[in-house]
Amino acid sequence: VLDAARNSVRIKVCYIMIALTLLGCLAMVITGKEAAKKDHTLLRMNEQKKAKWRAEVEKDQEAAAVKPQ
Repeated sequence: VLDAARNSVRIKVCYIMIALTLLGCLAMVITGKEAAKKDHTLLRMNEQKKAKWRAEVEKDQEAAAVKPQ
């Protein structure tokens, strides 16, 4: 009897996990589409981050070039 009860609980937990996974996926798709409409895509964010890094490197190089003189 205890084995049957454990198995039924495991099955219910699995169903709950499946449902939560599907809800999470749907939420991600919806938020991704909203972000794409606002032009907040991952590609755009990465481009801005890399541009910022390049600007910081250029400032560091300029500061290093000016320092020895």
